[in-house]
Amino acid sequence: MRTALTLTLLLLFSVPWLQAQEGDPGADIWLAPTGPPTITGCLRSYGGLYRVIDKDGKMHDLTGDTARLSRYVGHEVEITGQPTVRTLDTTEKDAASTAEKLPALEVKSAKQISETCSSGS
Repeated sequence: MRTALTLTLLLLFSVPWLQAQEGDPGADIWLAPTGPPTITGCLRSYGGLYRVIDKDGKMHDLTGDTARLSRYVGHEVEITGQPTVRTLDTTEKDAASTAEKLPALEVKSAKQISETCSSGS
């Protein structure tokens, strides 16, 4: 009898907690409800790698189909994409293989804002 009462009370107190579990557990939490991230800044190219330097001086590495960005180098741009990781080989000669993972933005679209970069970029 006591076990049945304990089990009943446990179930009664669990119901509100179970109902409070809402949302989509499979949703990416980095993705804002307004859409994919967009960064604005000066586009630079370093040996085939592209970066946007924003107004605060922060560099954002770009990945994906970046070849189409060459015409915007030195221009103020708006890049929309998806957060990803770029792997950089940091292996030294005659040493074990090492790599560093860096945050990056996989380019989905690019738009020129100005033909020149604003000061500080």
